[in-house]
Amino acid sequence: MPLAGEPPAEGAPSQNPQTRRAVLEQLKLMGPRTVAQLHEALSLTGAAVRRHLDTLERDGLVRQTTRSSGRGRPAHVYSLTELGHDLFPRNYHQLVVQLLEAVGERFGGAAVEELFAHRRQVLAELYRARTEGRSLPELASEVAAIQDENGYMADCQQVEGARWLVQEHNCAINRVARTHPAACAHELALFRQLAGPEVQVDRVAHMQAGDAVCAYVFREAGSAPARPAPKGRQARGER
Repeated sequence: MPLAGEPPAEGAPSQNPQTRRAVLEQLKLMGPRTVAQLHEALSLTGAAVRRHLDTLERDGLVRQTTRSSGRGRPAHVYSLTELGHDLFPRNYHQLVVQLLEAVGERFGGAAVEELFAHRRQVLAELYRARTEGRSLPELASEVAAIQDENGYMADCQQVEGARWLVQEHNCAINRVARTHPAACAHELALFRQLAGPEVQVDRVAHMQAGDAVCAYVFREAGSAPARPAPKGRQARGER
């Protein structure tokens, strides 16, 4: 019977997701580890540990560095990257909600609204160089790229006529938005601020209202308005 972590028999998977998870958990719990330390902790062969570490390093979850012990060759040490740490629960959203609630209780609802407005202005200044002076297609595409970078899984496509549909398939601030709808209002306001007076931005689908996505139509100001998407369905722009 082969030892744990020995090369699998022909036809068996070469990588076990549960074992990779165990490697990640060791690095999370114990900090930087060498192959020998992981081999001892997990009862895997050194070759198996290296295979898993190679995969995790390729996926950007683990990084390799060297550590000098004062004698002999430096040891190779493996630790989690920021992406690797993100695999484990982090309750940032809970902290944000609690802070907003505390601000509301202490200073009133107007103070919470002021915070969202200030954040919107900061973001508008941050992204102005990426959106200012862009054509309508370029503008919509750049807004989608910005939102995608921020974790919204956003994309952009042309719909009927000279209109562009930006869809967000993930709400990166879902728990905040559920308790503070102002967050969604300021997202729409941010898009309109970035678009400028020559472009109209309409929200046609909204996750918080039961739709599958949040979606926005970008069109020239004065053109026919976009129609809302049916509840619970993905926005498709004009139908």
